[in-house]
Amino acid sequence: MKNIILTALLLCSPVLAQEQRVSDPSGFSTSVPASFKVSQDGSGTIAVEPQQKYMVVIKNHSYNTFEAFAQQANLEKDGFTLVGEVRTINATDRSFRAAKQTATGYLLADTFVCFSPNGGGSLIVALSDEKNADAAYSSAYRMAQNLQYSQPQRDTQLTAALAGKHLIYLYTGNGYSERKDLYLGANGQFAQRNDASSASFNGSGYLTGGGDGSWRVAPGGRLILQYNNGNTGSYTMAAGKANNEVLLNGKRYFVTNR
Repeated sequence: MKNIILTALLLCSPVLAQEQRVSDPSGFSTSVPASFKVSQDGSGTIAVEPQQKYMVVIKNHSYNTFEAFAQQANLEKDGFTLVGEVRTINATDRSFRAAKQTATGYLLADTFVCFSPNGGGSLIVALSDEKNADAAYSSAYRMAQNLQYSQPQRDTQLTAALAGKHLIYLYTGNGYSERKDLYLGANGQFAQRNDASSASFNGSGYLTGGGDGSWRVAPGGRLILQYNNGNTGSYTMAAGKANNEVLLNGKRYFVTNR
């Protein structure tokens, strides 16, 4: 472990390779080597080492403490086992290594859980085999050290209009019914409940689910749901036919007070 940290410190010396800056709309950015292939979508950023020896995944999260993150994390569910102890980066940020047995050896995941002064923060995860684990760790460590946070971009008018509202989606047809309830708290938190039922000649099924996290409306009228587990939902908003309706990705939701 000492060798890993020493390597990371050496690579973070003032003599730096040319880098590119990648940003996340939730309010943070970091530096990635210019030679890495970077791809971004609504779920985050993936940076792949030039020879594809390892990759680094960068995404946001809504946790306010590492303890809250640890309560929701489930390494065993994903087939991983914690290697060593959780390491302290600074007063708030932590990192840890986990391993997963595969047909070709071990897949190692070095995860940096970092926090923003504005709430939430970022996850930086280096994925590699055993041979390239130290280099992958060093790259992720450097990205964590180069994080910069800012206030997430918001549409203040739409945010104020939706704060404290209960959005309801209803669909029934062809023996299938669906209901979604989305509660947008005035404190920036949301709760979501999905209830679906279907009936056919082969029987029926019932599914319930939901998640909690933070919400905001980005400029341009996109509703962003940031789940506590790191996942992100993005919905294009448009006015409905009635005053108590709003369209999310084309689906009609009724808007009521909580």
